[in-house]
Amino acid sequence: MSWVKITAVVLAALLLQLTVFVDVRIAGVAPELMVLVAVLAGISAGAARGSVIAFFVGLAWDLYLATPLGLSAVSFALAAYAVGGFEKTLFSDSRIQVAALTGLATAGAVAAYAVLGELVGQRDLIDDDLVPVVAIASAVNAVLAPGVAPLMRWAVAPFRFAEVRGANG
Repeated sequence: MSWVKITAVVLAALLLQLTVFVDVRIAGVAPELMVLVAVLAGISAGAARGSVIAFFVGLAWDLYLATPLGLSAVSFALAAYAVGGFEKTLFSDSRIQVAALTGLATAGAVAAYAVLGELVGQRDLIDDDLVPVVAIASAVNAVLAPGVAPLMRWAVAPFRFAEVRGANG
C-alpha cells in the first residue's frame, strides 16, 4: 500500500530532521528536509495528489513547531501544487531539472511560510535573515533532491499510475 510507503518516508525525514539535522547548520541555517519531501511529493505524484501529501507532511512538521498549526501544511501544499503543475507540462525528469525545480519550490515554500506567518500574527518571520535562509535552504534542498527523489517516486508510484490511468480513460 503506497500510504504505508509515504508514511515511512515522511517519518524517516521527520526523524532525521529532529535528530541528525537539528545540529547541522550551514551559515546558521538548518536543512529543511520536510520541505524537500513535500516538494518531491509534488514532483513525483503531480499537483493534486502531491499537494495532499505535502499538506500532511507540513502538518506533521507543524506538530513540532511553535507556530500556528497548519502554517507549514499550507505553505508546503502550495509549493507542491505549483511544482506538480510544472512537472506535467515541461518536465523531462532529469536530475538537473529535479534539483532546479526543488530549489525554486523550496524558496517559494519558505517565503510563503514567512508571509503567511506574518499574516496570522507570527512576528519576526520577515526580517533581514529571510533572504539568506531562503537561499541556503533552497541550495541544500537542490543538492539533496536528486538523491531523495527516487525514494519519493517509489513511495508514490501507485498514485502516479492511478493518475495516468485516470487521464487516459
